[in-house]
Order: sequence, then structure tokens, then C-alpha cells
Amino acid sequence: MKDYIKSIIDEKADNDTNLNHVREYIQSYFLYIIYRKKYYQNMVFTGGTALRFIYGIRRFSEDLDFSLSGRAHGYDFSAMMKDIEREFELAGYNIEIVSRAKRTVYTAQLKFSRILFETGLSPLKDKKLMIKIEIDSNPPRGGRESHTLYNKAFMFYILHYDISSLFAGKLHALLCREYTKGRDWYDLMWYLTKFEDIEPNYTMLNNAIAQTSAGYPLISKENWKTELLKAAYALDWEKVRKDVEKFLEDSTESALLELGTFKTLLEK
Repeated sequence: MKDYIKSIIDEKADNDTNLNHVREYIQSYFLYIIYRKKYYQNMVFTGGTALRFIYGIRRFSEDLDFSLSGRAHGYDFSAMMKDIEREFELAGYNIEIVSRAKRTVYTAQLKFSRILFETGLSPLKDKKLMIKIEIDSNPPRGGRESHTLYNKAFMFYILHYDISSLFAGKLHALLCREYTKGRDWYDLMWYLTKFEDIEPNYTMLNNAIAQTSAGYPLISKENWKTELLKAAYALDWEKVRKDVEKFLEDSTESALLELGTFKTLLEK
């Protein structure tokens, strides 16, 4: 499995592009492991990486985000991490996993040694590739779950939220995150142009806001676009573009991230 990574490297591509492809291959192997070991039945895939794997959004992602399923049964985070570490080692990877439970969120850092050096992506033998895993054990209620059969480097089922629930999670980040991530705004542009007349899962969105941002106004069909526009007017768009550019399949798409784009999309 590990040897395949070297074939991913495109000598004509820049370092960021090759790094994105290598990271994504390892992410897919992680998802394959949790499917094969049946952990996926307890974990709902969410966030930008879910958009990449399920819907083919044209940006890469660093982390893997999950929520515990409402049907989760007998979930053991520590046991899962030990299983994942063992499976990667059997496949030939040098891996270290640092994990912890913080309040209601389980986190793990998967640190891979030598991959960047062996693929020519770093001259330093000790530089590590890291992938962060985050699992929300108390997700907002109201999310609707669905299954998709993924078939690329590996074939496996993914348990994930439906598109309106994924959209609700993205709007929650856009409205309530304490810092700006350009990736969120790229994803919003993608949602609004990919799915005509999309609306968020309002129940899930408002439950998420209640968990993190007490006193925020209730979001409805009548005001969700207006609230996003308020946020858009306050942004430093140059910082937005720089944050996301290196993760895009086509870096020129970052130029689309400017106030005028979102005025057009949200004032319809």
C-alpha cells in the first residue's frame, strides 16, 4: 500500500499539489480502514473533506471530521485508534498517533514519518506528514444521515450527512467560527453554484448555533442569506484568498473569492 504513494507524484506538478494528493491517498486509506473494521457505522463523515470524497469539490483538505451517529453503539475511541495504528503499520507506514478526549470532542493527530522525504516532497528525513482527526461526540440534533459507496483508490461505504445537513454545518462555521477560514468561503461559493435553491437543515443549524453561540438570532429561510452577507462585508478578502489557494485543484479559482461574487450569489 505504501509503495503506491510514489506513483502519485507528478514531476510536472508543484509541491503543494503533490502534497495534497499524497495526503488525500492516506485519508482514503484511513476511511477504508474504518469501513473494513466497521467503525464507520458509528461515525458520520462531515466537513470539507466529506465534500471532497462524496461530491468531488475541487479543493483538498487537511483534516477528517466526524460526528458520532445517533445510532452509535459500543463506540470505543481508544480501541479504534489502536486498530488504525496497527493497520497502517501492517501496510508499511511509520506512524505515531497522539490522541485525547477534550470535553465532548475526540481528537487524534496521525503523524507519518519519512513519507515526505521518500516522495521527494521534503529534503528533511524527519519532517512528518500530519492528518488531524476530530470526532464530535455531542453533535447538534437534527442531522440526517446517508450512505455513499466510494470507489477510487479503494472501494468502501461512507456514512455521512445529507447535503442540506452538510450545508448547515458549513453555515454554522461561517456564522459562528471565531476566525476566518478561506476554505469555508470557497465551500459556500461551491454550494451556491452546485446546488440550485439549496437551503440548510434549519433544525440542525439552529441547534448547532445554540451549542456555541448563545443569543445569536434564529436562522430561517428569510434571513440566512442576509446573515451571510453581513459576514462577507466584514472580511479581508485578500486573506481569504491566500488561506485557500494552495488547497485548490485550480489555484486561479481563488480570484473568484471577493465580495462581488457573494453579493451576486446571496442577493438573488
